[in-house]
Amino acid sequence: MRCGKKMKTLRLLWRDVRQGIVTKWYIFLIPALFSFVQTREFHAYLGKLVSQNVLYAQGTFADYLAYVMKGMAVFCFSPNDSFEIPIYWLAFYIGLAYMTAYYAYDDFLMNGRNMFIALRSRGKWWMSKLIYCCIAVIFYYAVCVGVIAVMAVYYNADMGWNVSASVMTYMYSSSAFSLDGKDVLLLTIILPMVITLAVSEVQMLLGFILTPVISFACVCAMYVFSAYYTVWYLVGNYTMWLRSAYIADEGVYPLSGFVFAAGMLAVACACGFMYFQNKDVV
Repeated sequence: MRCGKKMKTLRLLWRDVRQGIVTKWYIFLIPALFSFVQTREFHAYLGKLVSQNVLYAQGTFADYLAYVMKGMAVFCFSPNDSFEIPIYWLAFYIGLAYMTAYYAYDDFLMNGRNMFIALRSRGKWWMSKLIYCCIAVIFYYAVCVGVIAVMAVYYNADMGWNVSASVMTYMYSSSAFSLDGKDVLLLTIILPMVITLAVSEVQMLLGFILTPVISFACVCAMYVFSAYYTVWYLVGNYTMWLRSAYIADEGVYPLSGFVFAAGMLAVACACGFMYFQNKDVV
């Protein structure tokens, strides 16, 4: 009996992955292009500096990764400075928000009642959607990092996780060269992915409470405000390692990002279960 229930749950999860991720393969062109364009840009810029005898480094995989995932530095309000939102960064995260915005809601409208009857558990349906969202985020980042790695190999970069001190100091700040491999992994992949996962789960829940359009608009607005304001409660700041307190005195602390993400995930999970337990599907 238990084996049968597990098989139903796994079949539901595979169905979510197939219809929510596989059939939307074209969305993954966004992280691929995001990485491809920026790695080419970084290589061209690095080559220019080398030809001018400014730097004597070919770059490492970590350098390429840091450049692609940098976002933007802390914006300081000044009458002499104009604000320019990092377009690549914004497109990357809005692309993911769009991919996860509608599937769960549309699936509920079309198949929710039948699925609840077949599974005999509304909680399993919601849990499958949470796992689907997690898989979608991981795949999205995997495509991004995979393209960066391929391009780094193509450009004969050292495939190590340590950044080049000269590149970091010249392009960013004197504190950036102290980042080691663990810091790079934490700030450029793990923390942004955890934050994005939390945002996606909450967005999916809000799609049922408000509408997918409104929840998607809220996420887009959050990312725009995150680029403008460097504050701990605008979680888009945690996806930009240049905003980290490791780099900028006014930056946000990674630990607070993990705590915030854990709270968002807990709320999305618990509130989702309560919402669907009381949801009228007749």
